[in-house]
Amino acid sequence: MKKQEKTHILLNNVVPFNNGDVALFYSLYKKLIAANFSVEIATYNYKLAKKTYPNIPFVEELGQHKIFTKLPILKRIILPFLFLKSKAYQKATIIIGTPGGYINSNYAIRNSILIYKIAKKFGKKTAIYSQSVGPLNKKDGLFFKKLMENSIDYLFVRDSYSNSVLENLNVPKNKYSQTKDAAFLLGFSELNLNKQKKVAFSVRKWLYDGRSMELYKKMIAKLAKIVIDKGYTVDFLSTCQGLKTYKDDAVVAQEIYDSLDERYQEQITVLSDYYVFDDLYKKIEEYEFVLGTRLHMCILAMTKNIPAFNISYEIKGKECYNYLGFPEYSIDFNENIEKAQTSFINFIEKKEIMRKELKTIIPKLHKEAVEDFDFFMDKITKK
Repeated sequence: MKKQEKTHILLNNVVPFNNGDVALFYSLYKKLIAANFSVEIATYNYKLAKKTYPNIPFVEELGQHKIFTKLPILKRIILPFLFLKSKAYQKATIIIGTPGGYINSNYAIRNSILIYKIAKKFGKKTAIYSQSVGPLNKKDGLFFKKLMENSIDYLFVRDSYSNSVLENLNVPKNKYSQTKDAAFLLGFSELNLNKQKKVAFSVRKWLYDGRSMELYKKMIAKLAKIVIDKGYTVDFLSTCQGLKTYKDDAVVAQEIYDSLDERYQEQITVLSDYYVFDDLYKKIEEYEFVLGTRLHMCILAMTKNIPAFNISYEIKGKECYNYLGFPEYSIDFNENIEKAQTSFINFIEKKEIMRKELKTIIPKLHKEAVEDFDFFMDKITKK
């Protein structure tokens, strides 16, 4: 009897240098392998990705040449030919867009999601997993609506805001449903509390939506002073740092460090090395709690039973903390400094309550994430 071949899936739109993104695609990849699918992962900057993670089955993403960024119209013309020549895309039965937040008018969404229109013309099944959608301007909204109607078989959104964007666009309701962040597929580890009195601060640059970096840096400096005055040391540590070819949050961290008096600098370390995902995930275990501007710095901490306070620069942060049940521990990127101080002190005082509640909340979210994964795969594998 001939052995039945596994269904081959291609995860695409992957950028494996942001450890938040690694948490998303890697947790999904492991679930797909466990479910007996054959999987490859299409990544940007393929050579560096393969060097960094030699055991992950990376293939080269289509149309990543710099000229396509400068002249996007060329990509629309050339992409079908690249698709035809790509063994990985041709081999795939199903193409799944990696989880994340790239369907947003702050980014060039056509560059990342035009591929599904082409894939559908080649008879492929297409889907996108656990995605934030919006804000979208009118032009992008119309483009995405048509793509959902004609080229994407199914979409998981990861929060109620994204769900409302699709509702307002009148996307057919049978084409999408709501889940949680894919990083909750990682599960939960209850750690023994580390008594080092050490805290991790994750910062980032954000220039969209009229936000002020100067106000943000002043706020972070103030919050750093608060924890140091309470007897903690601070490590600046981020999911994005240490690579010249990608965003380096250590640059912002160094600017905040330089703005502080020497007595505070003595209690701060700016970590600037690059960590592969497993090393960063282990490193987080050193900290009593985390302040994270990068949302997945917070989520990774909470899956280790480490309380996390969020600075939200996009709606995804507040949405996540709403369904976690901790809305008071997510503040705006340009929050009033006095309000930020009050919220942060309240968090520090109640962090052990949060730690206790995480023991129930994270396993529940993990269970829901696994059930949602099964639902999603059932949806897109039906003939």
